[in-house]
Amino acid sequence: MAATSMAQALNTALRDALDADERVVVFGEDVGRLGGVFRVTDGLADTFGDRRCFDTPVAEAGIAGLAVGMAMAGFRPVVEMQFDAFAYPAFEQIASHVAKFRNRTRGTLALPMVVRIPYGGGIGGVEHHSDSSEAYYAHTAGLKVVTPATVADAYSLLREAIEDPDPVVFLEPKRHYWTKEDIQLPLSTEPFGTAAVRRPGTDATLVAYGPAVAVALAAARAAAAEGLDVEVLDLRTLVPLDDHALTASVRRTGRCLVVHEAQGFAGVGAEIAARVQERCFDALRAPVLRVTGLDIPYPPPLLESAHLPGTGRVLAGLRRVLPDGGQGVRRPIPASPVEPAAGHRAFLLPDLGEGLAEAEVLEWTVAVGDSVTHDQTVVEVETAKSVITLPTPFAGTVTALHCRAGEIVKVGAPLLSVAEAAPESESGAVLTGYGTGGARRATRNGVAPTETNRTSETSGPKAARQPGLRLPLGAAAEKFVRAHRDTPAVTIWADADATALLAARDTLGTGLLPLLARACLAGLAAHPALNARVDDARSEIVRLPQVHLGFAAQTDEGLVVPVVRDAARLPLDDLATELRRLTGLARDGALAAEHRTGGTFTLNNYGVLGVDGATPILNHPQTAMLGIGRLVERPWAVDGRVEVRKVVHLSLTFDHRVYDGGTAAGFLRHVIDGITAP
Repeated sequence: MAATSMAQALNTALRDALDADERVVVFGEDVGRLGGVFRVTDGLADTFGDRRCFDTPVAEAGIAGLAVGMAMAGFRPVVEMQFDAFAYPAFEQIASHVAKFRNRTRGTLALPMVVRIPYGGGIGGVEHHSDSSEAYYAHTAGLKVVTPATVADAYSLLREAIEDPDPVVFLEPKRHYWTKEDIQLPLSTEPFGTAAVRRPGTDATLVAYGPAVAVALAAARAAAAEGLDVEVLDLRTLVPLDDHALTASVRRTGRCLVVHEAQGFAGVGAEIAARVQERCFDALRAPVLRVTGLDIPYPPPLLESAHLPGTGRVLAGLRRVLPDGGQGVRRPIPASPVEPAAGHRAFLLPDLGEGLAEAEVLEWTVAVGDSVTHDQTVVEVETAKSVITLPTPFAGTVTALHCRAGEIVKVGAPLLSVAEAAPESESGAVLTGYGTGGARRATRNGVAPTETNRTSETSGPKAARQPGLRLPLGAAAEKFVRAHRDTPAVTIWADADATALLAARDTLGTGLLPLLARACLAGLAAHPALNARVDDARSEIVRLPQVHLGFAAQTDEGLVVPVVRDAARLPLDDLATELRRLTGLARDGALAAEHRTGGTFTLNNYGVLGVDGATPILNHPQTAMLGIGRLVERPWAVDGRVEVRKVVHLSLTFDHRVYDGGTAAGFLRHVIDGITAP
């Protein structure tokens, strides 16, 4: 199995069809050398030549007319309309000729052609770039209308569309071009006219297709947290429509809610509601309802979230079709579905702030049977805002992991269970008022147990006279002072599109830190001047032959900077292994001296703390530090259009005595190239 995006699956389907049948041709605006606006046709012209995959003038009516003529001549044309609303100039050809030819010739002349249309919203596109036009085509007799919601269906249904003897309008949900599934191509899913139950349920049926299927599934999962069991039916093809599956599902549940992005008035949902009412009237326990886009022209990007049906609107619709707003069918769910045994504690996903309700588990750093200490990092999770490492509030032995990597976990759901260790024995007062057991654990947050007790006793004027808590400066404090005092540091920064970096992480099965370290090391190889130190006594710059890469690691005792020796010589897998090993040693307090000193360059990944940017102090005597901020979703210009991309903030702090801004900018640009095209 391989992680395959919907765009890659469509590309493979076209490639396999071109290879299997010499009559298949692919054409449209920019589908040749450019590979299409969304790169769905990438590489086809190089492989099959510009007689099989070629560009056309910007004339959609002409593209459709050319396809009609080629299909009549025995070819199987597959044409692309760049965006949904760009197809409207071709609608006369599609409605008057493409859809009518078999009927016009009394069945003697078929018209095997496919019109591919990226459709729907969710990418921040402007007017004419986000329409949901399926009702126009579904209402036009003579056309088959297909809209996949999964990567597997994208491949299988497109192959079937190309082989079909009749014209097919193939609507591709553009917001899911980058959605990935672990599949092995080629494959074959159910044929045209077959709906799929994506989630079985008993309380209500959510009917959806194309981009709305993901919204329906998210709403069903949210409803499950309220004790509701909701079925999700993916229609897959609008023409032909699977009446049997639709009827069977609604008869099982007795309730139906239709979800789609297009406007509600005279939309496909109206036809579905009518059919359900006609065929399931005796089984219905509530009116059939719809959750759709608003009856307005598609709004500007900043307003599209209000226009498109989201999880909240779908949940509200479900509550309307359920008795007592869903109270009548809810099954009680305990606050914590895990009941730990005596002496065991369950670590629940904490409230991550900013209104975040869930997180995806990326990687466990512990396994069942491992011993953990207070505040030891046990799991890395990713929210809609950033990647976060979570420390356990309990010490002891891990007895269970309640979710796997890749699963979505709700706030308050259990992550792991720990059999708590016996309390640490107290050895007496080492410092006045402090012990070495429970008291030491309390002071990790900077407050002694006795202080907590004193607070309630010393409110009012007397409180101002109480002595403050005194703590020694850390060992690194003097280094920070010296670096700040003696180094003329400058910070430059830039943002980078991290979409390819995240894809590389999934493809290679490694973490983000090794990939960031590899990009950093490539930048140092291209700009070795940054791998240097200053000999103040001799007023000389010392260029260093080896790269000993330091990286910031958060531990119970604060920030530690382990050093990977000769990092530039390590392949990616070995580099990832060494980063994990040194992080574990640092958190266990077992880092050897050779890995605590001697660093020549530092990679500071402060993004895991939820920080966008910083101007850090250099790690003396190093002369440069690369900072990595958190990953956030932002509007990003891609080939002249705006998309929502994962963007990361990079900063480079450097000693201006050693090199100028041009060299520093060249290094930062090299790192950005390594992130955008790893």
